[in-house]
Amino acid sequence: MKILFVDSKSSENYDFNYMKSHSLGGTESTVLRVARELAQEHEVYISQINRTERYEENRVKFIHHEESLTQSYFVPDIVVILRKYRLLSEFSRAYPQSKMFVWVHNFQHYDILGRRHRIAKANAQVICVSQCHQNHIDRILNGGLSWLFRILTLQFKTIPLTHIYNPIDSAFTQIEADYDPNKLLFFSTPNKGLKEVLSHFRELLKRAPDYRLYIAGATEEQLQGYDLDQELLQSESVTILGRIPKQEIISHLRDAFCVFYPQHIHPETFGLIYIEANCVGTPVLAHPFGSTDEVIGNHEQLVDSRNSEAVVEKLLNWQKVGRPVVSCQEKFLLSNVVLRWKKVLGLN
Repeated sequence: MKILFVDSKSSENYDFNYMKSHSLGGTESTVLRVARELAQEHEVYISQINRTERYEENRVKFIHHEESLTQSYFVPDIVVILRKYRLLSEFSRAYPQSKMFVWVHNFQHYDILGRRHRIAKANAQVICVSQCHQNHIDRILNGGLSWLFRILTLQFKTIPLTHIYNPIDSAFTQIEADYDPNKLLFFSTPNKGLKEVLSHFRELLKRAPDYRLYIAGATEEQLQGYDLDQELLQSESVTILGRIPKQEIISHLRDAFCVFYPQHIHPETFGLIYIEANCVGTPVLAHPFGSTDEVIGNHEQLVDSRNSEAVVEKLLNWQKVGRPVVSCQEKFLLSNVVLRWKKVLGLN
């Protein structure tokens, strides 16, 4: 089978060599890992908007977005479009016999109903990243309000949806190692509740001033562009790690007491940071919303982050009685995720 992944959003020309030395988002990393596994048995292409020359690595062929629509040397049997429903029209016109999929990663709003007819006309299936995420998108695309758009566009059929978990990188493994009982780690983008996390951390310091919060995912300059507690960020209690590569993230995860993520502002559709931390053996302090209940291994890690006192008490109790024991769940292993991809794409 010939499989084409279409990424028309990321400005990075990411590939396997690039991933070794750069901090890469969870979506892009997942595209590479899944493509590499499928390429062992199939012909796999990834189109990118800023790729100027064709490039091949691990049997995966990287091409420019325009080339993916105009080339004549292959016709894909399967097209998987990342995020962009609007691209379904041009790809289904270019390849009318191909099976069409849209792989979405974010919680979306009712404005996607304006693209619902494109999904229906292309006979496309929507791939989500968790059951929670699938339920959310299904309520929009196939819920009561969708009938207004079905009538207006004369596209009445139900949109098929499914979900496939993202795989955990095999480097995130648990080893026998000491951890720093005062080290907390936040390794997500600042918009994902960092303001609230800092607020809880300030309250924690009033009770236990020896704690240190390490922040990865954004540079000091980038953090200045957000409405954050800049005084706390500049204090000795906070260390800004910036955007660091995978191996450094793993090193910080292994010697942290926990991932400090008590926020109820930004729900995760999948929650890769929860899984990466747990696979290393490090617990996460997180709020029970979005996909958290579905993917987190040990529910002792959950706390009501709307209450700073509850957050502080939970963490101090972990210090007293021991932090939760966590491990990697098999459903997130690459081999199992790839089996799911093969089933959804009809490759079995």
